[in-house]
Amino acid sequence: MLPIRATTKNIAVVLPLIMPLNLAAVEKAPDELDEMVITATKTERSIRDVSATVTVIDRERIEKSNATTVDQLLKGVPGVYASRMDASSPNRIAQTYTRGLPGNGRTLVLIDDVPMNVSYDSQVDWSQLGTIDVDRVEIVRGAGSALYGNHAMGGVINVISKAITPGVKGKVDSEYGSMETIREAGIVSYGGEHSGGSVSTSYLESDGYNMWRPYTSVAAIPLSQRDKTGTRKTNVGAKFTHEFDASNLLDLSFSYLSDVATGLYRIPDYIAQDREQYLGSARYRYLGERSEATLVLYSRIGRMDADSANAANATSPDVARPGTMAASLISYRGDFDDMEAGIRAQYSHYIGSHHKLTVGGQHADSQMTMINQFPAERGREQLVEGGIQLSGIFLQDEINYGPLNVSLAGRWDLWQTDGQFRDTKTSFPGQGQWGNHAEDSFSPKGGFSYKLTDDLVLRGSIGQSFNTPDVSQLYGNSRRGGTTVAYGNPYLTPEKAVSGDIGLDYYFGRQGYIKTTIYNTTAEDFIATVQRSGATVGTTDKINIGAIRAEGVEVEGMWKLGDFLTLYASYTKNDSIVTKHDRNPNLIGKQLTNVPQDQGSLRADVSLPYGFSVFGAFNYVGDRYFTETNLPTAPGGSAVYKSYATYDLGVAKTLVKDVIARMTFMNIGNDKYEGIGYIAPGATITGGISAKF
Repeated sequence: MLPIRATTKNIAVVLPLIMPLNLAAVEKAPDELDEMVITATKTERSIRDVSATVTVIDRERIEKSNATTVDQLLKGVPGVYASRMDASSPNRIAQTYTRGLPGNGRTLVLIDDVPMNVSYDSQVDWSQLGTIDVDRVEIVRGAGSALYGNHAMGGVINVISKAITPGVKGKVDSEYGSMETIREAGIVSYGGEHSGGSVSTSYLESDGYNMWRPYTSVAAIPLSQRDKTGTRKTNVGAKFTHEFDASNLLDLSFSYLSDVATGLYRIPDYIAQDREQYLGSARYRYLGERSEATLVLYSRIGRMDADSANAANATSPDVARPGTMAASLISYRGDFDDMEAGIRAQYSHYIGSHHKLTVGGQHADSQMTMINQFPAERGREQLVEGGIQLSGIFLQDEINYGPLNVSLAGRWDLWQTDGQFRDTKTSFPGQGQWGNHAEDSFSPKGGFSYKLTDDLVLRGSIGQSFNTPDVSQLYGNSRRGGTTVAYGNPYLTPEKAVSGDIGLDYYFGRQGYIKTTIYNTTAEDFIATVQRSGATVGTTDKINIGAIRAEGVEVEGMWKLGDFLTLYASYTKNDSIVTKHDRNPNLIGKQLTNVPQDQGSLRADVSLPYGFSVFGAFNYVGDRYFTETNLPTAPGGSAVYKSYATYDLGVAKTLVKDVIARMTFMNIGNDKYEGIGYIAPGATITGGISAKF
């Protein structure tokens, strides 16, 4: 156990706020480690002056990586577990957890101040966050609701797009590799005296691989019915910027994602997923000498078709005669439509020479509709509808006195929801229509950083945060395998957490750093999926179970030896357990599912003569329980996704100026490890070429 003392009484927190001001345009020397960050306080601050635990992945590191989407960049970040195993893996099985809190809804993801967690299930369409147009990623761990509101329980991941620079610029990438994977990507931009624009696009196609776990029941899914899962992903983005004068700026952005996953089962016309998402935003910024203001408007529209299959020999309880074979191996076809529109605003002003006051607010309205149809029962239809409205206002005071920086913040939020679940088969349980359900929340946070010397920084924070249930948890009832049902719960209440951390950072001049953080989170009304008592195994309910505790240690380091060698290292020790369970007290003390207790990474980037560069990476993820009891579900079975280690190697050669050829070897040890419910493809090889102009 790693308790964090409440000696943080005088600690005030710099809270994770994301105001993508494209401040990346303020370029610093490659070896400048005293970099500026904007996520921790929603204002530009030196990373040494913020109290939050922040990791920055800059453009240089992005370009040297093999990552094509942002979630792949997160593998070496302490305190973050990113489970997607390959870019060809279906986007909707991606899971990203922060500080031992499982579930996508407990980590807020933004791009240019627009939230990316969708209203249906809080998932993030990571495939829409390609790296070709990303300047930097800032990851802030710890309670973030005091500035960001919902979802920021474990932290905030802020994706900041590239700024448009003067002249015509462009880049093209082309790759081919294992599993018949083809990726093409490109971006072109033009920056004039006052206006500029860019267009980017990418396409990924892969035959994929068989993702079935080796001990999946053959009785339920015979080997003859398992198929490899392929993918086709298309991204298109456009941006326009205009500078009215030196202080008034306007950005307009649009992006489109198409993500199709085929296969999984050998069923004619089976589509595991067909997802489209449209995202548009407008941002106005005022940058004065002593004041700053930002206004963001955005709208996100999503559509998804997804099929669910019966077990190969399943009988359907819903056909006219009990015990007859289902008329189709497809259990149901689901059509999902989700939409969110929102506004975010903030204003900052210096008060004297020691205070910077920031006030802001937001409102978001999201709606979701899901229609399920059943091939075995013509005319039968299920309808799930839900709406969620979130409004919040916050206030932050940043105080600076010499080596001491203090941040105090507080936010009030109002959550409102309504929805319904209907089935034309009136005997199907769980149906109803639920009117307005509303709750409010106040989230304070405080933090400090103190420079013991110019290179040694002590920091700490403590704050409250919350996470609201999403539409699927509230109203979604989904059938699995033709016999079991996962039930929603319209009476769920938001989760509430108190988080604290304390850390010590040492900077080796401008050559490197080492950062160590101890953290602790206690959460009440934690939402979990539990087995329904007396029902068929796999029939589950969503409930507020009681309470959990997650605590651990994060260590992160970097060392830069001139232009020749850069080393990165990280390690996380985490312990996430149930501390109160209203339904089943026997689960108290059990580990939360899908959360690794140990994670570690090492990476070396090496620059060699004659235009060669090499990277080597090692990633380790410890055991993760996948049963809430931490026990096998069958005699001789397993209760854990076993630990795994991957070794990656990449070689690049500059052919001529701005033209680079690459070869990347991923998972050289060919470890077909388990992610969350699926296995990795083993060793893969990719070759490609990129050119800038």
